Amino acid sequence: MNKKGLFAGLAIGIMLLGACQDQGKKVTEEKIDLAGTTWTDGLYFFNVAKCDSGYNCEGGSTHEGGIMFMLVPTDDGFVTAEGNNGVEKTDSNYTTGYCFDGEVGDKVVQKVFNDKNVLIHYNKENKVIATYLQTTDIVKTMNENQQRYLFSGEFTKEDGSKVVFDATKFEVTGLSADATAIDFIYSYDLPSGSFKLGNEAYNVKRTDEGITLQPIKQSKEDEELWDDAGKPIVLKRVQGSDDQTGNVSKEILNSSQLGFFTKNERAKMRDDLKAKGDKASEIETINLQMLEKMIESDNSEE
Repeated sequence: MNKKGLFAGLAIGIMLLGACQDQGKKVTEEKIDLAGTTWTDGLYFFNVAKCDSGYNCEGGSTHEGGIMFMLVPTDDGFVTAEGNNGVEKTDSNYTTGYCFDGEVGDKVVQKVFNDKNVLIHYNKENKVIATYLQTTDIVKTMNENQQRYLFSGEFTKEDGSKVVFDATKFEVTGLSADATAIDFIYSYDLPSGSFKLGNEAYNVKRTDEGITLQPIKQSKEDEELWDDAGKPIVLKRVQGSDDQTGNVSKEILNSSQLGFFTKNERAKMRDDLKAKGDKASEIETINLQMLEKMIESDNSEE
């Protein structure tokens, strides 16, 4: 199957699911039937189907598949196991696989935080290594994450003029006199951190002080690629403008959402949460362990 066919099939399956609940103010142990649900770490996702042993989980990215594992129910959640594609073992198309975070036998717990369904993935040392949020539309979810965590807020240009990226609508004001609607750019069906604005296009880089917009143009050699095309636009965040870093104390974040912040921002969020010690909430404890895992990866790349 080509990438467009795969993407279309996965997208249709997701769009048929019910809508996610809005943010609230409670933490509960409420359990839901996972059958027919879809979960994401912000980039990869998996659809869940009921089977004799528990739940088959199968998916991938919007570019290709590759995720296949099982969640087997236990008294206090699930354990991960090798999955299969749901056909009889005697079928020539029968395949098995385990291609996602962690290892076979890891613990996964489903909870509801602030009316939002979450799957929390623990390793053998009982440390959080991944969080999966429920979604009904993976492309919309990825766009919302970019809009909210990469560049939402109020900024000033070097000349002092204001640019405002709306945190809830795909819109920006003050950047172009001709357009406000943001059209996200995908490269090989994957989010690129870039967007079109009318006849213009930009790649976004988050900085400790704000964001930098690099004007880009579509490559003549490959329509999936974009080349730099002009001087970068440096935008400084207005003090007090919403940069979303405070959300680590308000809601469970997944690896993609945390990945939009800079290394310095992640380190500061980690330090602020660690300073709370025993007073940290369950949400803060989970996000702290996610941040520690990511920072360990950040340091290993240096």
